[in-house]
Amino acid sequence: MEFRILGPLESVHGGAPVDIKGTRQRTVLALLLLEANHIVPTDRLVDGVWDKAPPTTSRGQIQICISSLRRQLPAAALPGLITTRSPGYRLRVADGQLDLHAFESGVAAGRRAAAERQPERAIREFRAALDLWHGPALAGIDSRLVRHGVAHLDERRLVVHEECLELELATGAPHGPAGELLALVAAHPLRERLRVLLMTALYRAGRQAEALEEYRKAREILIEELGIEPGEDLRRLHRAILSGDPDLVRPTAPAMIEPVVIAPTRVPRLLPADFADFTGRVDLARELTRPRDTAGPGTAVPITVVTGRCGVGKTTLAVHAAHRLAPDFPDGQLFAHLTSADGPVDPRDVLGRFLRALGLSGSAIPDGLEERAETYRDLLAGRRVLVVLDDATAESQVLPLLPGTPECRVLVTSRRRFTGLPAADRLEVPAFDPDGSVELLARIAGRHRIAAEPAAAVALCAACEHLPLALRIVATRLAARPHWSVSDLVARLGNGSRRLDELCYGEVSVRGSIAPTYEGLTPEARRLFRLLALLQAPGFASWVGAPLLGTDPLRAQDPLEELAECYLLDVEVNAGTGVARYRFPELVYTFARERLAADEPAGVRRAALERTLGVLLFLLGEARRRQRGAASSGPHVGGRQRVFSAELVERLLADPLAWYAQERPWILAAIRQAAAAGFLEHARGLAMSTVTLSETRTHPDAGHAVVGFGDEFVEAASAPDASTRALRAHLRLAEADAGAGEFRTLLDPADPGYGRGEERQAGVLAVAARALAANVARPRAGSVPSPPVGDLVEPGLDSGAFGSGTGPVGDAGAWVRAMIPQARALRAEGCPSGGPGAATVRAE
Repeated sequence: MEFRILGPLESVHGGAPVDIKGTRQRTVLALLLLEANHIVPTDRLVDGVWDKAPPTTSRGQIQICISSLRRQLPAAALPGLITTRSPGYRLRVADGQLDLHAFESGVAAGRRAAAERQPERAIREFRAALDLWHGPALAGIDSRLVRHGVAHLDERRLVVHEECLELELATGAPHGPAGELLALVAAHPLRERLRVLLMTALYRAGRQAEALEEYRKAREILIEELGIEPGEDLRRLHRAILSGDPDLVRPTAPAMIEPVVIAPTRVPRLLPADFADFTGRVDLARELTRPRDTAGPGTAVPITVVTGRCGVGKTTLAVHAAHRLAPDFPDGQLFAHLTSADGPVDPRDVLGRFLRALGLSGSAIPDGLEERAETYRDLLAGRRVLVVLDDATAESQVLPLLPGTPECRVLVTSRRRFTGLPAADRLEVPAFDPDGSVELLARIAGRHRIAAEPAAAVALCAACEHLPLALRIVATRLAARPHWSVSDLVARLGNGSRRLDELCYGEVSVRGSIAPTYEGLTPEARRLFRLLALLQAPGFASWVGAPLLGTDPLRAQDPLEELAECYLLDVEVNAGTGVARYRFPELVYTFARERLAADEPAGVRRAALERTLGVLLFLLGEARRRQRGAASSGPHVGGRQRVFSAELVERLLADPLAWYAQERPWILAAIRQAAAAGFLEHARGLAMSTVTLSETRTHPDAGHAVVGFGDEFVEAASAPDASTRALRAHLRLAEADAGAGEFRTLLDPADPGYGRGEERQAGVLAVAARALAANVARPRAGSVPSPPVGDLVEPGLDSGAFGSGTGPVGDAGAWVRAMIPQARALRAEGCPSGGPGAATVRAE
């Protein structure tokens, strides 16, 4: 069985053509042949057949197309010709069955011959390869994806044609390629290399006027079409023709032909300069430069992967270690940045640079990625060369750049945890410790300035999160501005919204170091990264991604882990429970807030926050129900709840109090955030549910709260016709008595409620704070403990007495009146009426 794609799609079996029927079937076959012997994902086949508008049955129809192809292609040709392999299909071809493979082999043979100074053999190989073409690749198949896939094949054909004609000119072919070149130039009028070859061929054939006319045509079309003058090669040739340069008539070495040069003894030295102010990292540098273990078969190339968050100093460490390792690799050191301002660098381009550094030039450098990688490995075989690959973005980018023999060594730095790369060693670079941070500042900004303001220096390092990049920027700014004090710069960094603006000097910035990592994320991970910045929490659990994205928890886990893998989130695992919690590094959080404001509309942000608060409200109510027993129903506290699956809830709330203790800082922040955002029902619901959970698990700061019930304020607040002024006074009294933890949180969302006319809700929150303060106050020694406030709160919560809506405060007043005996009992037990935070409050 043979397949031909270098022209119209053809299938041949036993010398007879096999007609493939069906446009979709031909498109699918073309896509499989373009990636023969590799798995083509089903989604790619769908895109190839339907472009951007596939039907809902597209995947099923692809299966039908595959089944049809299996029936149409002779089964005896090759058993298992098309196999199903997740996530798609693979078409297997052997040597000689696909004309594209024969073309690539012929081109490689021609280039080897050219490199070995055998131009006649090279021309024969090139001509044989070009004869395999019968028109544009896969002509007649209009799929956008197919046309995109064959564009590089048509370009490769043209490049090989140019190389062949160039060799024919250099060897003085008897009839010359002028006629062939005229046709090629007519088909590709903007291709300057063809125009150079044509002008040379015409001049040597004694057609000088025609050669000059070709230059005039080239200049005219370039100016008209592109607005540019001809390139240097064309201009140089034009001048040589006008002056009658004798070198033009010497076919063995025409001026415009770049000779093939091979210098296998050339030793590349591509390492950047080491850093004179390299600081710390003694243990990491020692680990990178220690002799590798030579035990075992010794056939694998030693690879060390250095990872860490952006700006942590991976490149500085790798370059420093590479200079110390250089004497051990006398055959050279190669270095390449794999991320540029435009994104990831194509490994094909890197291989081109490496091959030139190793002594190849001209047509000796293959065109394709695989051929370049093969040539690269061949040149490095048996040589001791150190390869440093900086800021790699994916394993697929690194693999073609790996030598093939163990005499070499590779250092790779990346912002991702490269677990898929077969590395012998992995090092994770942390931020500096405080001493190292101050030392780097002193080396760059001057020791006298740092020593003069030690406290400010420590604060500056903390504001930079001890990141070497940020420290280097602020130290450079101080060095450039000798009239600034360290305190001046600390003050400038104190404005969180401007911190990234301040961490910039010249073309170097912390924002610029984070951006490539962000841009390299999948779309779903970028969206989650932005929405996570909504959370005003010191840390969060993995489930928060689900309500933020509006999807199920399992699906949301993947983008969350992608963020952690790229060091955009820190992960802390509880040693006792094994539960992971995530948090933003502060500078990354600032960047995320910028992207949130720029890329997410206000409506999207509000909806995501509402969904997340709803889930938190549901989980908090469920924790309360489980803690107080199955007989206690969930609180009717308003706010739209979002229910999780029973399995996930069971896992999260196996220990309700432990869960509450873990989430408590976020719950307190969420209450304030909900109130500030106008989600008063959510704020009230979260706040009321914390009352019963907090009294069960007393926190250290809660034990210092004191009772400050003033009878006149309690009576005023509990009166059926209590006014807003009385409730506000009550709120202030509660604030004086209860200044920590849950109490402060219950008060915060209450005050905005007054401003919106939500007297009833605000009153409930204020009174709840007072009641909680009364419940956790320390009674005198030997006194009988008072009943839990939950016993008084439960009836109101379960009956809906504290439901939603504006209105009089009578319902809240009834509960307050029920609290009066409790308050007086506490006072009778000897609890003080004031405390460290108490203050005289006057009703206005």
